[in-house]
Amino acid sequence: MDEKGYIVSSLSFLLMIPAILLVFIIFTVNNIGTEPSSIAIQSKNVFYEVNDLKNNIPRISKKVINEISMQVIDRGAVNDSREVVKEKLQLKINQILAKSEFNDGLRINCTVLSVETGDDPFIIQINSTIHVSKNTVVHEENISQNISIEGLPDCLPFIVCSEFGKPEIIEDKIYYNSYLFEFLNNKNISNSEVYINATSPFLIKKCPYHPYTVHGNLLNLKNCIENGYYHESNDGACYLCRLEGKNTCPHYGIETFIIPQCMKNSTFIMAPCSIDHVLFNKTSFYGMGIDYYQNNLYYYKIFLDNGHRLKYGINH
Repeated sequence: MDEKGYIVSSLSFLLMIPAILLVFIIFTVNNIGTEPSSIAIQSKNVFYEVNDLKNNIPRISKKVINEISMQVIDRGAVNDSREVVKEKLQLKINQILAKSEFNDGLRINCTVLSVETGDDPFIIQINSTIHVSKNTVVHEENISQNISIEGLPDCLPFIVCSEFGKPEIIEDKIYYNSYLFEFLNNKNISNSEVYINATSPFLIKKCPYHPYTVHGNLLNLKNCIENGYYHESNDGACYLCRLEGKNTCPHYGIETFIIPQCMKNSTFIMAPCSIDHVLFNKTSFYGMGIDYYQNNLYYYKIFLDNGHRLKYGINH
């Protein structure tokens, strides 16, 4: 090859260098762009799983509490309801996560920290920690979620009457037959026969009548009783303590009316107070009769002490 050939070859090589550099730059830029894109996808997957789990915890929790309540109705009270709910909820969450298929390095863990009565007695608070990771993306969050007790069964009447028999559940009511009377009569409470065939609500429903003094309108009182509503109470037990068979507790709780059998006359002026935690207590006290409804055949009554008359605005 002569001198001109060498010069042409050298020029050709020099012309190729920019093309090689351009290919290298494009390749590098593509790689740089792929890595953030991959991290963004991982982050999106992680936060999707976190939100999905957060949305499912209330549903799972309510189902677990319902199952425990039904077991209490059949088998009796539990010793530490908060710990029982916590353990069974943790087990259920672990089972659900174990059945789920997580690919590409996705790891999910949820630890139930505590189960507490909320400031609102119609709420149970579930506290937990969620940990989700995918490769280099990690998310950990402590969450506190409120679970409504509305729609859950009231197991306390079954615990109270268990020594004498099991009340019946018909639709959304508890029918005590003779068992509540036997419980009261065993405490030598006079006029307790008004509670033969008494009824009370089976499912928790929050009373919409506020303030409670509007129950002084007997139509409101009748509607409240017929719908089986529950009310906030400083003296009644919270839902979690009801699972333990307690009719009172240190927490802000709930109460409902227990409705005596309808009567053919209104001769009963005094009888044990028709508030559940009063009747279920070791020492019940009495209330004055209130005819909240009557027809051509029967009188419908409840009995309230002065404190509950004042609470519900009843001056009759």
